[in-house]
Amino acid sequence: MFVFLGVLCAAGSAIVAVLLPAYFPDVGKAAPRTSVRHDLPSDQTIYAYRVPRPGYLLVSVSGPMETFVADILDKDRSQHIPVVTEDPRPGWMRRSVIEDPQTSRGIAAGWPMLCFWCLSDRNVNHDPQEVGTGIVKLTVKKAVRTFPARPIWLGLLVNTAFYAAIFLVLWFTLVFGWRRVRSWRGRCPNCAYPKQEGVDRCPECGMPLQPTVAGSS
Repeated sequence: MFVFLGVLCAAGSAIVAVLLPAYFPDVGKAAPRTSVRHDLPSDQTIYAYRVPRPGYLLVSVSGPMETFVADILDKDRSQHIPVVTEDPRPGWMRRSVIEDPQTSRGIAAGWPMLCFWCLSDRNVNHDPQEVGTGIVKLTVKKAVRTFPARPIWLGLLVNTAFYAAIFLVLWFTLVFGWRRVRSWRGRCPNCAYPKQEGVDRCPECGMPLQPTVAGSS
């Protein structure tokens, strides 16, 4: 039961992360945005645009393109794009559906770790021109929202364990509290049957009890 609740909460955290800007627009506006360039070992270059916020990550990738073409484009640009040594694409995004897509747009969501992802690859030279993976689109507040549906197994496992542990602690806390209240009121902690003087075992459920003394309530 606790594992099932943990999975539901992990999926719910991804849904909430996607919906946050719909109800709290400042969350989306305040998210930091970065654009970087990365040169692949195959003499190709990609450009990655990242928008991270709590429980959510959007990555838009242009390319790969030939590195000499990227060098020409960079000379014509008015702004400098930082060059990074490590691939800025998350692991779940590096295997595209379309071979050599011109653009890819990936979304991952979930808290405390990203646990679901989706990907949209586009290339006008292929048929179909756009292929989606793990995408669920719904209209929320008159806007189409993209929800990721493919699991990131490590994140899903961690999130499930996290939420299951919370439910487990809450359950034992409530059970312990109920037992303490029943015992304080002079009842069996297990079934709430009234205690009797000189009886060391509950006549209703058979649980061992501390016998009451004369004058106690």
